[in-house]
Amino acid sequence: MNSKRTAFIAIAVLAIVISSLGAVSAFELFGMNLFGGPTTDFDNKFMSGTFNGDMTQNNISEDNLTKGWTDSYEDKEHNITYNMSCVKDGDFITDVYQLQGLGAPEIRNYNGQPWKIFYSQAVPNANVSANGSSGNNSNNTINVYICEADINGTAYTINIMSYDNKTECDGTLFCPLYKDYAEPLIKSIEFKDAKKAPKMADLMGMSDGEFEFNREYVDGIFNGTIDPSQG
Repeated sequence: MNSKRTAFIAIAVLAIVISSLGAVSAFELFGMNLFGGPTTDFDNKFMSGTFNGDMTQNNISEDNLTKGWTDSYEDKEHNITYNMSCVKDGDFITDVYQLQGLGAPEIRNYNGQPWKIFYSQAVPNANVSANGSSGNNSNNTINVYICEADINGTAYTINIMSYDNKTECDGTLFCPLYKDYAEPLIKSIEFKDAKKAPKMADLMGMSDGEFEFNREYVDGIFNGTIDPSQG
């Protein structure tokens, strides 16, 4: 068979495979990594998945309540830290953050699971001079994506923090930090049973009744039945 014709048929077959399986799946089928760099698998007590990047697992301080229900990894080349947790009623914290000024989340569905994606910024260790001016500049800004999946009242949360502006980020879901690192990780996540995950009430040192009172108060502010300015 003519070599040009053979090549044409091979390309046509590949095109059919790509259209059938989706471009990423097809390339993965042939052992190609579209990210173009190393990937790292992880597997903990409450979820598993794959990072884009070469990861180092961080040592974290845990007590009897949180042991096994938190995890942390660091991409030292790109200055990105990933902190994970699994907590019953954990969405209470992001609700409180919203009341304190955190913007409303974007909602994205991956593999049939809705994720709430929040974006924020932080400035670490502000050095204030005698005249009151801050010694920080834009390179000190930490870009943060809070990615939360709520399943049966349990929040599976991944906080993605990028330091020193090493990875481009504009706070959208289209910038390199999100598209190249956050989104591929979220898409890869497989959830595990969390019946024994700690309760937010216990982590906050509250009784179930106290926590439920605060939960209803926050919910009331969100739905407009409570005006916090009235005390």
